[in-house]
Amino acid sequence: MAKNFHTDNKAFMLYKDWEDIFQALDSSEEIGELVMALFAYAKRGETPKLSGGTKIAFLMMRAAIERDGIAWEEMCAQRSECGKKGDRPKKSDESGNTDEKAEQTAASADNAEEKPQGINDTAEKPKAFSQTERFSEKAKKADKDIDIDIDKDTDKDIDKDTDKDIDKEKKKDAGTAKSVVRSFGTHKNIMLTSEQYNELESRCRSVGLSLESYISKLSQWLFTKGRHCTDPYRIISGWIDNDSKRKTAAKPKERQGCDLSWYDDFAMNFDLSKFF
Repeated sequence: MAKNFHTDNKAFMLYKDWEDIFQALDSSEEIGELVMALFAYAKRGETPKLSGGTKIAFLMMRAAIERDGIAWEEMCAQRSECGKKGDRPKKSDESGNTDEKAEQTAASADNAEEKPQGINDTAEKPKAFSQTERFSEKAKKADKDIDIDIDKDTDKDIDKDTDKDIDKEKKKDAGTAKSVVRSFGTHKNIMLTSEQYNELESRCRSVGLSLESYISKLSQWLFTKGRHCTDPYRIISGWIDNDSKRKTAAKPKERQGCDLSWYDDFAMNFDLSKFF
């Protein structure tokens, strides 16, 4: 007797993408009405009277339930036909290939019937099993050793690469720190990199000058004039060179030693009578 999915099938499919359809309904009453309509059609083939969005949603879902039900009826009919013939249908995968396991089982049964009686096959099985197990253990041990060696080499390579990356990052950070532009001066309008500032400060310290005084002087002048300096490093560097030269030129020369022995002889032998 042919199966009818409305009365004989105990379940029907509820798809996940139907959630959007349920959420699109205006109220919980419409959702409940739609759910009861689906059960009525799936169990008894009834089509309730619906309206609006509920009716549209039911028609879409009814088509899916009917499609699944027909597929279920066809599957039941196929199984019933195979049952009448006394043979199980061979399972097929998506590519159309039959169940190889069932074929191998049937072939093994045929070979067992064709073997002559009186031959004891069980006597050789323990030996074969023992050899297979021993070879399997050796293979596992070899694979384990290989995995350990590979892991050690891989760890070393990873450590080397990690150290190289860290060195690169440190050099990159150091270069970035030198090239970072900072603002100096009273009005924060003197832009110098860290490398430029350190160089100017070292030069000023070597000749006894103050870098902050130069920066403040230039910052105040630019602010007063309402100007912007594109290369403050060049200007301050020129000022330091000029002041260094002036300071060196103004430095007093060391006095030469004076020998006063001649003055003693002159004072002792000087004749004052000439002046009276």
